Amino acid sequence: MYENIVRHIKSKRLSWLGHVERMSNERVAKTIYKWKPYAARPKGRPRLRWEDDVRNDLRKMGVKNWKQRAQEKKEAMERNN
Repeated sequence: MYENIVRHIKSKRLSWLGHVERMSNERVAKTIYKWKPYAARPKGRPRLRWEDDVRNDLRKMGVKNWKQRAQEKKEAMERNN
């Protein structure tokens, strides 16, 4: 049961990543995703960010060129419409 929940969460997280990557740059979610803070992070072990979790999931799954795959999906969706 626990394994299925974790797999579901990871699946949805990767799905959202692809969705955000395909968004236009004017969308708020894309702007926040691409935003880089000006201030330095506090001392000590850095807290994991959402993006860190996603990158770890992709690395563990052996997925490479995920940005290119997301763009290919966008192009395929545009051709079908």
